[in-house]
Amino acid sequence: YFSGIPVTVVKKIRISCHSINVTISAEKDDCPVCMTITTSICSGYCKTKELLWKPLFPTFNQKVCIYKEVQYETIFLQGCPPDVDPSFTYPVALSCHCDLCDMDSSDCTVTGIGPDSCSSQNLPA
Repeated sequence: YFSGIPVTVVKKIRISCHSINVTISAEKDDCPVCMTITTSICSGYCKTKELLWKPLFPTFNQKVCIYKEVQYETIFLQGCPPDVDPSFTYPVALSCHCDLCDMDSSDCTVTGIGPDSCSSQNLPA
């Protein structure tokens, strides 16, 4: 209560780093069919700090939500010509954590690669 008036405090909830299910598109240039796949990726909030004295710390690194454990799965695209490898391999997040970006397994760019859509006929995997 504030001066006899009930007050509701709204706390901003930040979802911490965890795995979520997403649908991605799998396709290759020479294969006529795009397949949609459901997989898990890492997403969420990692505690960060904004430095007031940036000139003193020019290489300050922020932690991001990335794979802690990942496995790779492979599907085979349909309708590929015999001379084209039909396999499509993608990551599946087993667990996630906040750490420095590992560009070998994560997209840690300011702007992601954009919407995930097929440029050819779409089939569910």
